[in-house]
Amino acid sequence: MGSYSHVAVGASGDDYDILAESVGEGRVFFAGEATNRRYPATMHGAFLSGLREAANISKVYNSRSMTPKTDKSLSKDSELSAALLTDLFREPDLAFGGFSILFDPQSTDHNSMALLRVAVGGNGRKTGDDAGSSGQQHSSAPIKQHGQMPSKQLQLYCLLSRQQALELSEMSGGDEDRLRYLCEKFRAKLVGRRGLGAVGEALISSVKFVRSYQKNVLTPVPPYDFGNKGAQV
Repeated sequence: MGSYSHVAVGASGDDYDILAESVGEGRVFFAGEATNRRYPATMHGAFLSGLREAANISKVYNSRSMTPKTDKSLSKDSELSAALLTDLFREPDLAFGGFSILFDPQSTDHNSMALLRVAVGGNGRKTGDDAGSSGQQHSSAPIKQHGQMPSKQLQLYCLLSRQQALELSEMSGGDEDRLRYLCEKFRAKLVGRRGLGAVGEALISSVKFVRSYQKNVLTPVPPYDFGNKGAQV
């Protein structure tokens, strides 16, 4: 017992081609004599359709293998790196308006490197701890385009010297004036986290190392409970 296709009244060879089309963006393929318009209702038509679909599957697989895939490990590293930078900027060496700056902790020379972060959009800077160790507080709103109320801040960075950072902090005016001064006078180019390059990565590593060392040195030794044998140290 068995069955085979035939061209019904009102049908044509186009119907065989329609049955042969793959679905699911190249995930499901169809073979069989009913998909072969040249040799329908025959065993060799079924066999040839199998070879045809095998070639189509191979073609789709090869095209997908050439498409670059996102490296999950690189994505994870990027998230950790961004989290580290966010943590370091919780205690900037200098802060004013929407600008925060980390200095090279191993040098006080005016030509030493500094990392500047500018927050674009979002809410204004908070006072208190968020004002940075410099103690400077300016009443200027963070940089944003007029008429827009962004829900999240965009963090942009650039490298400059300690002297330039100090000069920028002493400017009068708001963040937009400082940003214009930064780009026009210092020829600075604001980039994303990944655009800092080797110099920026080295500076970040230096800040992380020094702060970790200082934290370990300044961490007090917890008191030891001697119980009934004596008082706590």
